[in-house]
Order: sequence, then structure tokens, then C-alpha cells
Amino acid sequence: MSKTRIKSFLEKTRGYKTEIAVGVSISAPFFIIVLVAFIKNDFTLFDHTYWVGVITYNGAALLGVWFTLRKRIIQLNRLILYYGVILSLIILFIFRDIAFAGDITLGVIDAAQLLWNGQNPYIVEGVRHAQPIPPGTFRYTTYPYLPVDLIVYSLFLGIMNLISTLIAGPNIPDYLPGFNAMGIFLSNFAFMLISIYLIWKILDSDIKFAISLSLFFFIILIWNNICLAQMLFFAGWFFHKRGQREMTIAFWSLSMLAKYFAGIFIVAYIVEDLRLKNFKTSFINGLIPVILTLVVFLPFGIFETLKSTVFFYNTEERLLDGSFGGSLVSELVLFLQLETVVWIFTLAGFAIILVICFLIKDQYERLVVSSLLALLVLSGISAQFFPMILFILIVAERVKFNIDGEKISIEKRSINLPDS
Repeated sequence: MSKTRIKSFLEKTRGYKTEIAVGVSISAPFFIIVLVAFIKNDFTLFDHTYWVGVITYNGAALLGVWFTLRKRIIQLNRLILYYGVILSLIILFIFRDIAFAGDITLGVIDAAQLLWNGQNPYIVEGVRHAQPIPPGTFRYTTYPYLPVDLIVYSLFLGIMNLISTLIAGPNIPDYLPGFNAMGIFLSNFAFMLISIYLIWKILDSDIKFAISLSLFFFIILIWNNICLAQMLFFAGWFFHKRGQREMTIAFWSLSMLAKYFAGIFIVAYIVEDLRLKNFKTSFINGLIPVILTLVVFLPFGIFETLKSTVFFYNTEERLLDGSFGGSLVSELVLFLQLETVVWIFTLAGFAIILVICFLIKDQYERLVVSSLLALLVLSGISAQFFPMILFILIVAERVKFNIDGEKISIEKRSINLPDS
């Protein structure tokens, strides 16, 4: 019986040697570190294996660029998706003591409470940030994430807090949602459910496939506020499929105003319009995010918001939260001890990416290459953005799925926005 199962497993994975090799090579260092940490019962080993993460992260981004430029087709099946989900669950279990106690979760909670109390989190220094020395401690600063992130999570957490107060009174237990980790978890779970529907409609796939893919995208990030940006990003693709240009750009802009990484995709489309000399279209596409940015920034103060978010990530103060470094550019900055002028390296990096955008003719390649290169420029390891890039690969049919031996046919679509 066991031999039959092994034979069946080998048959299903046949033809996926390259993909399995890539997956194992990326995840193997993590498993080795975890095994040694378990044997020694010392998870501070992770502090001494920093370079394993750096090499794995940058290697994966560069590998993605190589696959894209070589026009390689990546194949996945349900087993590989399940492998990713299981790996994510293992990571969450190992870090269960900090998964819902990290500065991202706590920072969103603090900012939401400040906003509900009528205070501006971009001015009031009441938001917790982790600092490396001493380990496990926090400092208080202003909110470092963008306004759409603040507004949406504040709305979700505030409403859940009011309902839980009616049920349990002012002292809400941890298992009820509110301004706590459970509130963050349920908010992100709701974003994942919405994304399941969006992915199902975008890809015209089986609902089970949409669920598997969404779990693959969201499980490891279920504690992270990237879940909101991902959901808004998928919503943009949903309207793109329906041929609604303005709604597409609007939702991508909202995603950008939750996590600015999504702005790279808007730039890639504007570049396409400029290359085709569609100046009117490029102007409209550029105007939509500008208007939305002003609308969500104004209530909190434009300068105050920029200082607390965008400018914060290119200052020496950024080093104090312990998450600077990891990407190629940030490691170069640390090596040269030029942290005080890191913004020069950041601008130079994105300027080079913009030039590359103009040089690449294929829209698909432009989107993927520019976003992967951006991961190398950002001031810290940002593996949280890989799902967005992988989704572009899927939409462009550069990732093909074979579910239990039956190919899922994903219609090849042009990823240029339709004419108005």
C-alpha cells in the first residue's frame, strides 16, 4: 500500500524537477537552521544566521529575473501549493510567541486606538516599534504605514471592539476581536476570503484552486498588514478583466496607499502608455493616484504623513527598529557605513529601474522585472511582496498549474489596459 502511494506521488511530481529543486534550495537553509535550533534548544541562533536569509532572499529575486528574461514557464501543482502552505504553518508555529506580538501587529493596534481616540498617529508618538537592543523591547514613535492602511484597519478593529464590548464589557478577553491580535487576525482573514472570490473570478478557475492559491498567498502573512494591500491589488486585476481602466488604477492606487510597493505596477503601465505615445492616457493614469493620495493624506497632514512614512524609511532612525538591511542596496549601505545618506542610494536604485522599464518592450517582463529589482533596492528584506509578483506571473500565464493530473486552463490575456 505504501509503495503504491509513493509511486503515485512520484508520478504526480514527475515533470516538476526544476520547480521542486528551486523550492527545496530556497527552503532547505531555513529547515537546517530550525533543526539545529531545536537540537540546541536555542532560537537565538537565528541572530547568527542572518546571511542565510540575505542570500536566500536576494537569490530568489535574481532567479526570478533570470526566469523572466529567459521566458521560462514555471509549473506548479496542488502538492507544491500545499508544501508552501505547510511550510508557512510550520514557520507560524515556531514563531508563535512573536507572530502576534511583533511591532507590525502592535503598531497597527496602537495607531487604530489613537485614531479612534481622536489623535493623529502621524503626529503623536504612541506607536510601538521593535528595537534590536535590548532584544524584545519597543520604542514609541509615529505610525510608519500609509493612510489607507490606517483607515481600513482602524475601521475594522474599531467596529469589532464595539461589538466585543457589548458582549463582554470593557475588559475584552483575548479570544474576542477588538484592538488586539485577534482583531488583526480576523481582519486579514476577511481580506483573504474576499481575495478567494477575486482570484476565482480573475482566473476563471476551480474554487478549490482559488482557495489553495489564496492560502498560499495569505497564511504566512496572516499577521501582517500586507494582507490589505494584496486584497486591493487583486481587486485592481478584477476590474482590469472587466475592462474598467479607471477602477483598475484606482484600486492599485489604494493598494499603493496601503503598501507603496504596489505603485511600481502603476509606473510600469504609465511607462507603456508613454512608449506608445498615449500621452492623454498616461496623464489620466498618473492623475488618479495623485488625487487619491491627496484625499487620504490631507486629513492627517501631508508633510506629517510623508515624514512619518515615506521619509522615515530613508533616515538613520530607520535602523533603530532593527529591520533595515537584507536587500542588496541596503547591505551595500551598511557595508559603506553611509546610513545617513541612504536616500541617495534608494533614489539611484529606483532611477535605474525606471530606465530599465523604458528599455523593456514586453509589458509582462517590465512588470515582473521592475518589481523584482525593487525588492533589491528596498531598505529591508521584503519577501512579503512575492505573492503580488507571483500573481503577475500567473495572469501572464508564465506559471502553469497542473492540479491532480488535470491541467487548469488559464486563458492567456493581454496585460495592457484596454482602451477607454
